[in-house]
Amino acid sequence: MNGPTTIHWPTDRLYDGNGVLMDIDITVDGQVAPGQIADARQLVESLERYADDAPMAVRLTLREGPGRSGPSQSFVVDASMPFDGRVLAAHASAPTPAEATDAVVRRLRRQMRRIVDSQVAMRNDPRTIQKAIDDFRQADRPLPIKRLKPPEEREIVSRRSYASSPEPTLSAIVDLLEDAELFHVFVHVRTNEDAVVHWRDDGRIGLLYPPGSALGDETDVVPEPSRYDEPLSLGTARSEMDMLNHRFLYFVDAEDGRGKVLYLRADGDYGLVTPE
Repeated sequence: MNGPTTIHWPTDRLYDGNGVLMDIDITVDGQVAPGQIADARQLVESLERYADDAPMAVRLTLREGPGRSGPSQSFVVDASMPFDGRVLAAHASAPTPAEATDAVVRRLRRQMRRIVDSQVAMRNDPRTIQKAIDDFRQADRPLPIKRLKPPEEREIVSRRSYASSPEPTLSAIVDLLEDAELFHVFVHVRTNEDAVVHWRDDGRIGLLYPPGSALGDETDVVPEPSRYDEPLSLGTARSEMDMLNHRFLYFVDAEDGRGKVLYLRADGDYGLVTPE
């Protein structure tokens, strides 16, 4: 598809779930396959679950970004939508249209959920959080690795955490549940340290934090200090991933002192998540 082209899906039917009327405009600028546009539309439609039966109008622009010849950040997505008397907006770039749209949808969804009054109660009631954890279905977990590339073929694709501001542990757990992630990287509001909540193999939620942190007294999770006493270089972290194929590895980067996560993506490459 060449040149800016807008595709409009009018409110001619009710979507499943809450029965929300949804109006979607997707403007495409550059070489984007029809199947990729359809994938983007499907991701946008997932927002209807959070609309509380109100009509929705989402405007999304999908374009090729700078660095198109490189391995990362080849597509840029911007989206906006009116919600509860205000306009929400999100921006993201990623190697594929689906990944960029997914990041934008997650950010819009988080903004929507934080506006809803019931979200306030859920973030402040540990019993509600625990019930959500207990009810969380295995089928809702992220997809496993589809294929494992040889270590020497794995690219590193960087992205920022979806958490845009410091959070307490319970809020981070809510984000983990809402986004159906294996882990969630965030800045902890108590200590201003980079931390991670994640699903443990025993089905409980763990909290990873730097050695010596005061976060070891957290009670809503299983507190787990980093296994590394000293910061690591990205190269050292990658070497360990190459050898052991961890699902993800939390470490403090020796270059900038930030806590980061290196993980295996579904496409067999590495993802590197840095807190905002």
